[in-house]
Amino acid sequence: MFDLIIVGGAGAGCSAGIYAARAGLKTVLITTEFGGQLLETESIENYPGIKKISGVEMSIALSDHLKEYPVEAIEGSKVKKIAKKGNYFIVETEEMLYEGKTVIIATGKRPRKLKARNSDLFEGKGMHHCAICDGPLYADQDVAVIGAGYAGIENALFLSAFCKKVFLLEFGGEISGEEITKQEVLKKENIEIITKAQVLEVYGKEMISGLKYKDLLSGKEKKLDVAAIFVNIGEDPNSEFVDCDKTEYGEIITDKDNMTSVKGLFAAGDVTNIRVKQLVVSAAEGCKAALAASKYLKFQKI
Repeated sequence: MFDLIIVGGAGAGCSAGIYAARAGLKTVLITTEFGGQLLETESIENYPGIKKISGVEMSIALSDHLKEYPVEAIEGSKVKKIAKKGNYFIVETEEMLYEGKTVIIATGKRPRKLKARNSDLFEGKGMHHCAICDGPLYADQDVAVIGAGYAGIENALFLSAFCKKVFLLEFGGEISGEEITKQEVLKKENIEIITKAQVLEVYGKEMISGLKYKDLLSGKEKKLDVAAIFVNIGEDPNSEFVDCDKTEYGEIITDKDNMTSVKGLFAAGDVTNIRVKQLVVSAAEGCKAALAASKYLKFQKI
């Protein structure tokens, strides 16, 4: 029986693990992989105290720091279900069951898939969600980035360094994101921004060869010949395995102490309904959740 079971191994999960261990809680952390979506981030330049670090390096730093403490870390395991039984919880993975007095869910979000004709047929065949992972495969070729928000403009900028041409398509009327990144994107001669564009179809044979989109201003349908499409149209929370109050978008609703609608069940980071989704915020939320769980155990005397 663990005092605390943490599900997720990125900013919120690792932070929670560190603070839980320092509070003397018998803790296990379960994750599919350390870092989560940090592994898909080229560069982090806004984490206090660290001027610049890659997402992979940050993921390693988080897991290494966690492993300095007596936390049982289980990597490569996916949680299927969390259920409360009396005063404790049963966390079910694909391999075994874990029992804990409290649980912190810190599973983050996953990329949303493109809803266009034939898009499912080309997943991994030119259709990607991680420019850092797969972008270099398309050096000196034309590619498209769908979605011009924070992630979209960062990926377009990354791809522009080695791709011949980057088409940046946005459903809305303008690009968004950090101002410094926006200005860099606007200066790039090989990035073509196309706003008011709705992707209708992806086509090709064994691999993607292009896409069709609708110009929402003129109503005309147009084609782009590209070797790859990188999708950045938002994310969905990894919360389907737990039963508690959620928003209409599936984000777990928490109170000021990170408690969910189920007593003893806490949540932290991007999987929750916090407004700001940033690594520094997730790390802080993980800390809060761990300290709240420690306080809960102390006063509930479980």
